[in-house]
Amino acid sequence: MPDERPPAGSRAAQPPFEGDHDEAQPHGLGQERTPEALPAREPFRSLLRWLGRAEQGAGIVLLLVILVLVLVQVGQRYLPGGGWAWTGELSRFAMVWATFAMAGYLMAHDGHIAIKVVDYVLPVRSLGVVKLLGHLLITATCIVMMYGTYDFMTHDRGQVTAAAQIPYALIYTIVALGFASTALRAVITIVVWDLPEIRTGEKAVA
Repeated sequence: MPDERPPAGSRAAQPPFEGDHDEAQPHGLGQERTPEALPAREPFRSLLRWLGRAEQGAGIVLLLVILVLVLVQVGQRYLPGGGWAWTGELSRFAMVWATFAMAGYLMAHDGHIAIKVVDYVLPVRSLGVVKLLGHLLITATCIVMMYGTYDFMTHDRGQVTAAAQIPYALIYTIVALGFASTALRAVITIVVWDLPEIRTGEKAVA
């Protein structure tokens, strides 16, 4: 009977590596390799998943706006008349909006910049306590910043930016929504990941 095993150099004989993934499951909007912290119950799970996709889409659009406006600014250097002053101002605000629009999404995917040292030293339960304290601090900070942003909005007198004539109330609103989304995702992360890890001593699985 002939040997039906594949040759040693073939793809089937090689062990899978981390970069392999199922071709039938493409990674599109809202499908990152890092699992998203989502509640188990519906409809909250679906609502937060769609919120994440909306935030990711808004971030992509704002990055494209920044790219287009910066290219317009470069082209204006070679045109007479000095160009449009609002392009630079709008591109700067678009960068700020993109930062806050994606803050909650990155929080849900544990995608913010962090120095992970104790992650490789502490046991799961102790690491869960450290993460819990960090997420509580993030939540408190976002609440304080939301209050500060609300205070700015309540004292707004219809002011607009110098060049693009953008109402400051709109700028404050987007910033406040970013803080609110980040605080919400931090609380969900505490419930979905941190508390189960502290209680069971095992790594939580999304």
